[in-house]
Order: sequence, then C-alpha cells, then structure tokens
Amino acid sequence: MNRTEITTILQQNHTLFVDFIASLEEDALQTATPGKWNAAEQLEHVYLCLRPIVLAFRLPNFVPKLLFGKANRESKSYEALVQAYQNKLQQGGKAPEVFIPKSPATLHATQKRIEQVKGLVKTLIHQIDKHSESELDQMILPHPLLGKITLREMGCFAAYHVAHHHKQAEANLL
Repeated sequence: MNRTEITTILQQNHTLFVDFIASLEEDALQTATPGKWNAAEQLEHVYLCLRPIVLAFRLPNFVPKLLFGKANRESKSYEALVQAYQNKLQQGGKAPEVFIPKSPATLHATQKRIEQVKGLVKTLIHQIDKHSESELDQMILPHPLLGKITLREMGCFAAYHVAHHHKQAEANLL
C-alpha cells in the first residue's frame, strides 16, 4: 500500500468505527460479552493505541533511527501484516497493560473520546503524508506484539486495528 492508500483506509475505518460508537445509546455502550470489552472500552483502547503511534510519527526522523535502527527488510503487505497480527492473537497475544481501558466510560466521556480519536487520526494522516514512501519503508518502530515494524506497517496496523475492534464492538450487541 502506498501513502494515499494507507491514509484512505485509515480514515475510512476510523470513521466507520466512531460513527458506530456515536450511534449507540449509553446502555449499548456498556453491553459486553463476558470477558470482552464493551463498545466504550473498545473506543478507549483504540484511543490509547493511537496516541503513541501519532507521537512516533511526529518525531524527527533521526530519533526513531537512533532508538530503533533502520529496517533490514522490505515492508510487509497489508494482508501479510494482518495475518501476522492475527497469528499473534491466536497464540495468546494480549494488549499490554498500558493499552487496557481502565474504567467504564459514560456517554459524555465517550463523545469526548470520539472527538479525540478523530483528532488523532487527522494528525496521523497528516504525519504519514509528510513522510516519503522510502522513509515509510526505512524507519522502524516497536510494536508490542509484532516487534519492530516499519512506519508503513504501523500505518497499516492502525488502519486494521480499528476495524478489528469495530468488529468486536458490533459482536457484543448481537
């Protein structure tokens, strides 16, 4: 996927997710299958995961290179990245504590969080657009389940990750 394709799917998937969350009444926001996060918690998790991604994309290019090195392989395709992530989940991979929602959200808090997610997505898209195609493939960042991945892969991950949690939030209401 090139930058335009990444930013398009990133925007589309986040818009679908936040529109779905915004459409829910307070009781539906709190409905969950036992052992699963409810819709408000899914939103909170997406927010908690987006923040460090946006921060990393905003860093001057030399910082990730200094901290994490440079890629020694080509970026994986979107499909290959999704498969790698799903494999990690099937092997028992879980979100680190820092990305786990802490408390149930109210309707008001959820509405505020929706606006914050929209702002993060807008910033992330802007930051992706500021990087060249080669920078997206050369620079790497750490991912808690996938290890070191390229900026391109991180953009693809952010696009897929929200769709994954959208699907989980919808499943809670069935």
